[in-house]
Amino acid sequence: MIPAPVSPEQRGETVDVKNLLNTKEIAAYLKINEKKVYQLIQEGSIPCTRATGKWLFPLGQINRWLEEQTELTKSILIAGSDDPLLVNLIEEFNQIHFPKQLIFHAAVGSQKGLTALAAGKAQIAGVHLFHPPTGQYNIPYVEKHLAGKKFIIVNLAYRRQGLLVQSGNPHNLQKLSDLTRKKTRFINRNPGSGTRYLFDFLLEKEHLTSNRINGYDTERVTHLETGLEILKGNADAGMGIEYVAHLLNLDFVPLIEERFDLVAMKDSFSAPPLSSFFAFLEPERLTLKTATFKGYDFRSCGSILS
Repeated sequence: MIPAPVSPEQRGETVDVKNLLNTKEIAAYLKINEKKVYQLIQEGSIPCTRATGKWLFPLGQINRWLEEQTELTKSILIAGSDDPLLVNLIEEFNQIHFPKQLIFHAAVGSQKGLTALAAGKAQIAGVHLFHPPTGQYNIPYVEKHLAGKKFIIVNLAYRRQGLLVQSGNPHNLQKLSDLTRKKTRFINRNPGSGTRYLFDFLLEKEHLTSNRINGYDTERVTHLETGLEILKGNADAGMGIEYVAHLLNLDFVPLIEERFDLVAMKDSFSAPPLSSFFAFLEPERLTLKTATFKGYDFRSCGSILS
């Protein structure tokens, strides 16, 4: 028999009516679909109450419930670079495995992701850091941050980086040197992000200095935020991935293909819950996303690189 849902009142808890979420809102908050919410209600495993024929979810109790799930050591924190494909995969994983396993994501930049992994505050780091002296992606930085530790690097995808520009490219921006025009407004990414590292490297390669670029010190944290500033007309160009240009109907000037990897500690790689997530990243699943995620290439997805 399916257990009846347990309300906060039955648990002896006070409900704050100002912080009640409806079914649609709690699904968005937990990054699962509404069908999964109703399943959790029927299982009696999520704090909820019923009023005027609708299910309501007290935010305070929901947050404590999430903390309890975390304490069961079945959650994963992925820290590092912002990547729409990774976020999409995390949402799909949570739809299937929640609440037994749950993944959180912190878009803090590649460098901070490696720092969090080294400190044991994250279980996976998402990185795309180009190393000019060796011409390699990620490995030299991982070796530096995780010196003396055993780690695994798994490829997620290759993706195209370039200039996001307004639809129709009205300013005819075709190369980096075009950004030095006085009336061209650029929007940059945050220091420590792989995209910022890449942009600075490309500037140096072209013998361009940052003080010649109007907006170099104006920063956004994600590819989507950068694209939205251009879409709204607040900037003429920004560095970002082709997928965001496609998503927002912007034009895209390709500059380089980069490698996006996931890094984990070797001693936890083969044990749940990490093993479940990496098994989830099967090539067949990712290649189905080729049409949706324009600018991505999955030729090495799932490959262990180090």
